[in-house]
Amino acid sequence: MRALAKVFAATAVVLALAAPAMAQQACAPADLTRFTAEAMVSDADLRAEAEAALHGCASFALDQFRNVGEIEERVLVHVAALAGRTSYATYAADEIPQVSPALIALIGAAFRPLYPHLHALPEQENTAAMRTIVFHLLAQSGPLSTGSVARPAAPPATGTRP
Repeated sequence: MRALAKVFAATAVVLALAAPAMAQQACAPADLTRFTAEAMVSDADLRAEAEAALHGCASFALDQFRNVGEIEERVLVHVAALAGRTSYATYAADEIPQVSPALIALIGAAFRPLYPHLHALPEQENTAAMRTIVFHLLAQSGPLSTGSVARPAAPPATGTRP
């Protein structure tokens, strides 16, 4: 039993030491200089790469929140910046942005720590990110969110009338 406790303790220490290295891979600081909103507006491939980076970083943040109970400040800043920039660039390119499922899961799990970083974005990026998130949530909730009711189906035909 003591050996098992030592194994668990050693595993916890290894994971604690490896977390910063995993954060560097998932949320590379170079992403913030590479994925600027201005560069992504005219480059669809760069937008796709930024969305993949956002998905990876948001997934890492969600895993970190689930395992440790908190998320590194640098990771939150990274997720918020990528979310704002990709949304803004997609709107500026006259496309409809798609929200990363990992970002939505992160917002659901860790809204309080993430919101100040989303709110601190430049106004255009903040507006684009919030609009993208709200429209995604409205689309997920279905037509009842607007108070509308589905149109009733026409009654079945009864055949020819005399």
